[in-house]
Amino acid sequence: MGNLWCINVGCADTSIIISDTGHCFMIDCYDGLTFKPYLPINKRIRALFITHQHYDHFKGMGYLIDNGYTVDYLIHSPYERRYGDNSVEYDEWQDFKKLINDFASSGTKIYKPYRQNDLKEPWWETSGLKIWMYGPESNIATSDSRELHDACLVFGIETKTRACLFTGDASDKNLNYIANHTKNICNDILHVSHHGSINGADLDFIKKCSAKYTVVSTKSGVHDSIPDSTAMRRYNENTSEAIYRTDRDGILKFNF
Repeated sequence: MGNLWCINVGCADTSIIISDTGHCFMIDCYDGLTFKPYLPINKRIRALFITHQHYDHFKGMGYLIDNGYTVDYLIHSPYERRYGDNSVEYDEWQDFKKLINDFASSGTKIYKPYRQNDLKEPWWETSGLKIWMYGPESNIATSDSRELHDACLVFGIETKTRACLFTGDASDKNLNYIANHTKNICNDILHVSHHGSINGADLDFIKKCSAKYTVVSTKSGVHDSIPDSTAMRRYNENTSEAIYRTDRDGILKFNF
């Protein structure tokens, strides 16, 4: 039996999947001391997905390096920062690049994917998981008006019995494109964008997901209007079984 853990790391993101073959997959990476108990004893991570280059999604990478964890594959947003880009600070961007170089120098394979061209087959199939790369769409992620969240990774991970869609902090533009160009996006667990902000709560996308369970990784009081009441109402009205918030429900576990 495999498990999906959605870790309570405050207004940030970390999820961990242990497949039924025993391999570990991480989706975003913040606060190593909190997520450490859910990592394998052998310290090997099959794949680490960093949805985008903000500290609350990648800062824990330093913990992994400092504590001897190996990562076979590191998949991250293909965003390219421009001079004066206010959507990601220069120091933040440089810190991420250094961490990527540290992993690459230790043998980690690095990938920066856009939305896959053909959805007939998974983008990657490994360790009993099927992974579908739904976003970002390349034209949106590379447009002259782009911001970091426009290039956020959006992808689904399926097992034989469960599916979870991870959205990082994807923008409305990013998500709306997916909603209008993709069939059967979710239909099970939706890990919502941007900690319950109204930015990333595109209604077309939420409706198209047809989520049974909605997960909001958040903490109130850190940022204004997060989680946002309108966004949470949209999730409530379009989730068939249950909505979970890590700040209220703690660490969440799904079996598959």
